[in-house]
Amino acid sequence: MSCARPWTYAGSATRTTVEPTSTCPLEQRDELKSSLTPVDEERAAVLLATRELLDRYRTAPHAATRRWESAIVDVILRHGSSSDARALLAAFLDDPRARRRLVPVFARHGDLPTAERLVAVCVDAGRLREGVPTEVLHAVGYLGYEPAERMLWDHVEGPYDEAMNACLGLLHLPCRDLRTDIAQALERHFGVNLFPEFLPVLATKTGDPSWLDKLVTWGEGGASTDCNGGLILGIALHGGRARTAFTQLLWNPRWEAHGPGTGSDYWAYAGARALGLSMAELYADLVARLESDADVDDKRHCLSTFTALLGYWASRPWLGLRSAPDPAETCDALLDLLFAWSTPHRDDSLIGLAGQVLDSDDRDLARLHELENELHVRAVHEVEVRSLMSRGWKNRDRNRQSANPWRSRRAAP
Repeated sequence: MSCARPWTYAGSATRTTVEPTSTCPLEQRDELKSSLTPVDEERAAVLLATRELLDRYRTAPHAATRRWESAIVDVILRHGSSSDARALLAAFLDDPRARRRLVPVFARHGDLPTAERLVAVCVDAGRLREGVPTEVLHAVGYLGYEPAERMLWDHVEGPYDEAMNACLGLLHLPCRDLRTDIAQALERHFGVNLFPEFLPVLATKTGDPSWLDKLVTWGEGGASTDCNGGLILGIALHGGRARTAFTQLLWNPRWEAHGPGTGSDYWAYAGARALGLSMAELYADLVARLESDADVDDKRHCLSTFTALLGYWASRPWLGLRSAPDPAETCDALLDLLFAWSTPHRDDSLIGLAGQVLDSDDRDLARLHELENELHVRAVHEVEVRSLMSRGWKNRDRNRQSANPWRSRRAAP
């Protein structure tokens, strides 16, 4: 599909201005003021990044490289709004296969009408249309579109990406009518080596609290580490009573929670966020294990897991899980917690502790040095963003006052 007309950006809008003279009738001022508000505010709310992306799609689609598009979408995810989602939806529907990276924007900044539109265009007879990215399943569920529950369930045992996104979408829906189906599917696969990896994240939808212990047993028994991601997240989603089991699996080599190849490290980070674990808690746990009489291999594993988690704590990818918000710690706070020396005479920071266990050329030790530098860069960026946002709010307030000077004049005696 295509837009009936190209998106008009704020910079190209024709803006009517009115001199605040006392001869302008009050009703005329109110009429002009109201004529400026909806369209101008909607256009102004769209990020510059969104405008650049739409421009490139329209005028130079070959220049919208994967790396550039990913960077732009990351900015929109972090700083965009519903206006950006609305502006990008038509562009996505025009070529869903090529513009799949836009889908998280619709999930994070969209609404129920967005979900309804995605289903209407992207689904046919209860299945995704050919060429539609499977992330649409996740987005529709994340937006709380309950009429899609059965359609999502019908994708749960499909190909990997399809099944994963369907399960992640169902996480955000009540699933009352699916409770029996979910329980039966879990029982059917329980204990086997290979299974639909993300089916276990739906265990809490059954209403049966015994599934927490069953998931732990499954992961420590017959489950392949290739299917760990859904078990790790599924355990964490049981909430506070799962904290002990979750922290134990993080440090248990059997779970390979540090594994980037299987994605276990990503889902371990998601689980930690779902449980609200802080970096201070995880670091205290790590230090206790490094100072224990555990063997060196166990300590190396703990450092690998912690290093993987810290990487995600620094980059903070959007997880698409309402129960798993970004960490509360600033990058500056992480630097103080992990990399500061308590004395100038000895390195007792994370790097110093790691150096007592790891060889000087160990890749995890090298990664910790990289993360220290990355956190420093991100800490500076955090200050820049706060400063620019503060300036932006002040400028917006001044512009509004300038555009509507009769507000103060009407209040004057």
